[in-house]
Amino acid sequence: MCAKPEDRCGEETMKDRRRTSRKLADSLGGLWPGLRYLGLGIWLVWAFLAYSGTVWLSDTEIDGGNLSTMYLVSTSACALVLLFAPFFSRRFEHILSSRNWIMASGLIAMVGAGGIILAGPFYLGIPVLFWIGNALTGIGTGVLALKLGQLYGELQPRRALVYTLLSQLLVVLLYSFVIGNETFQPVPGGPSLGGILALMCLPVLAAWVITIGQPRTNTADLDDPKPETDYQRRISQLTPAFWKFLFAVFIFTFATSVVRGFFTYLRPPSDILTDSNNVMLLRALVVIVFLLVAIRFLQHINFGKLYLFFMVILAIAVAVTPLLNIYNQAITAVVSLSSNVLDFLVWCLLAFIVSEKRIAATIVFGFGRGIFMAGCAIGWFVGGNVIPMLSGSNWETAFYIALAFLILLSTTLVFSEKDFDRLFTPIAEGELSLDDLITETAGASRLAETPEPERPYMIACESVGEEAHLSVREQDILNLLALGRGTENIAKKLSISLNTVRTHTHNIYAKLDVHSRQELVELIEAKRNTL
Repeated sequence: MCAKPEDRCGEETMKDRRRTSRKLADSLGGLWPGLRYLGLGIWLVWAFLAYSGTVWLSDTEIDGGNLSTMYLVSTSACALVLLFAPFFSRRFEHILSSRNWIMASGLIAMVGAGGIILAGPFYLGIPVLFWIGNALTGIGTGVLALKLGQLYGELQPRRALVYTLLSQLLVVLLYSFVIGNETFQPVPGGPSLGGILALMCLPVLAAWVITIGQPRTNTADLDDPKPETDYQRRISQLTPAFWKFLFAVFIFTFATSVVRGFFTYLRPPSDILTDSNNVMLLRALVVIVFLLVAIRFLQHINFGKLYLFFMVILAIAVAVTPLLNIYNQAITAVVSLSSNVLDFLVWCLLAFIVSEKRIAATIVFGFGRGIFMAGCAIGWFVGGNVIPMLSGSNWETAFYIALAFLILLSTTLVFSEKDFDRLFTPIAEGELSLDDLITETAGASRLAETPEPERPYMIACESVGEEAHLSVREQDILNLLALGRGTENIAKKLSISLNTVRTHTHNIYAKLDVHSRQELVELIEAKRNTL
């Protein structure tokens, strides 16, 4: 019996439960420090289940109207949260540094998911509750996306790549588990109990996994007198290539969402479920093959060609959509698969930018993921509301052809294969074993031996260094930077710390008056041509 007042007793009981939860999380984190990064997979499977309507649409649905509404409201709310983050980066960093705030975000998404279920025709049937629930899911998962971006931005690029692949594999496993347990329906004709639990509990589970090893409280000073100055400095580090990349991201998310939004709006839930299962099967095959190749032969993966391949496939699928409308299930599967693969590549690239450029994740993922979700929302709106009015006319064919042309234009002129490869180069510098992922020891990874540069190239590097009055150590780092080596590779080869490499790199860039690796290479190439 509790001798204290009832409310005091209940408060202490709640504290004990939270303390037990933290101890369990920390124990799991001690067994495998990389567990928290799989929160990405939990969040992604929730998004797939929710945005495909697989677990919450009732048997009374005759088309994808309610699913389209849910997708539009939720993704729009998520996009707004993400796009606000860069402009209030200090406050968002405060939120992301607190375990309580992250768990609260998961609970907000859980409450929103509950509102979606209760607003159904077999429960309360309140349309306003449906809209509020959709908005809450977007707000809650938007904060979780920022926290995940922060976690992945702290990883070495190769680790971020493989953990993203492992999360994709977890998506397949969790999806199969949820769909395989959709048997009992609390209300005949309504969503299954397994689907309801998955929709409501997965955001909280993702938040709990993400916060493994994170302090409960935050000590960040929100009254820092220099937040705006700090913000301007961070924004100035975003190169034109970053904004070109975001333009390409918007185009491909807009294009895929147009096709998926159009077909979803016209289909009954049974067809939507079939499409989801087909896409997940293809996703499983691609992820398994990619994971096996990436773990052992990471340095042989050409990300630029992979990016180009799926963008071209996407453009072809979009162009033939009005011609092969009768086979829309196949088209939707191809478009969805291309979207999933490019989503994976975009996530890795954003994490790499945070890691290498040392720009706050609230800015990089805020803009990057925010543009991604905005493209999804706008494309889905066009696909569900504009395309049906053009259906069957010449304007529909013209629209899809123009959209396919825009995809190819963004791939060849705005953000090309070379641009993508240039940003991904440091990821493929060595191999990564599963032992590295389990033990989280960087020393276990085997870096590829640095080949000796050609003598003319070495002479050009030395000439540039002499003219800029570089120190001996700066000259050594310049030689490796010019060869495309990443920060970790340089630190390992020269037996210095990562921070030392970053400091010298910053000084080299300042002395040479360059702002990116590409400008540095171009400077040395120009010097080589004059020798």
